[in-house]
Amino acid sequence: MDTPEILEMILAGTDMRTLLTSAQRVCRNWASLIRNSRSIQKTLFFIPIKDSEWGIGQKIPNPLLTETFASFFPTKNRPDSYQFDFSDLVMTRDASTLAQFIRADASWRKMLVQQPPISKIGLFHISHEIGGDSAESASILADKIMQGSGYDGFRMERLVELLLFSCRVEFSPFIDARVYWSTEEPISFERSFQGINDAFYRALDKFGLVVHTCEVIQCTGDMIRPLSAEELTRREIIRAYTECGVDVDLKKRNLEDSIGEGIDLKGLSRRYGQR
Repeated sequence: MDTPEILEMILAGTDMRTLLTSAQRVCRNWASLIRNSRSIQKTLFFIPIKDSEWGIGQKIPNPLLTETFASFFPTKNRPDSYQFDFSDLVMTRDASTLAQFIRADASWRKMLVQQPPISKIGLFHISHEIGGDSAESASILADKIMQGSGYDGFRMERLVELLLFSCRVEFSPFIDARVYWSTEEPISFERSFQGINDAFYRALDKFGLVVHTCEVIQCTGDMIRPLSAEELTRREIIRAYTECGVDVDLKKRNLEDSIGEGIDLKGLSRRYGQR
């Protein structure tokens, strides 16, 4: 096609998977156009869309990542009891697929999780103890290194590595984990008493995306807790990262250094007998 403007319009309406793969193999001109067109790069969730370019209040999670990383993204009519599941991720199907996904140049790493982009996400943890419930709230910023390379906004690499490497997200038989989105419908959050539940909704409204964990504190002394299936899969992925030369300890420090303030939770704890 001799008219690049028309070709650009056609390609901008093509599905993301085709743009990332077969369309770029047609010829060098097509590949160059896809890489250098701002409109196509916005379609691919590589370049942020400004709020002024979008419908008022409209937010769209990355559709390709939604297919590939199902547990991270919202789906309709997801049951309230749903928990994060590594087996829902395409990357965990087999060893060869995992090896492809963890490549340093894998395209998913630099994709925005949402358009228009978000700059940070929330962390919300609830502890169920014998004396009552308590909550903790924090936030995590987009990766500074990636931002320094011109990739503003919260990228998928950051979200994946949060659940892989952060000491603030654990997987055990006594801990539930789930990723919540403000675009998710319906959301019914009744994990604690009303004050903590309301605080969770405030966090979701503020950040748009919240990684929630809920832990039942067991009076087990020094008893060694069994590893959950999620934790075993998580360790397999971390092992694959390590074998590829990734400095996991550096990743952990980077995540911890980017922890910021959450929402105000003053007074939000409950002791039995209190109302």
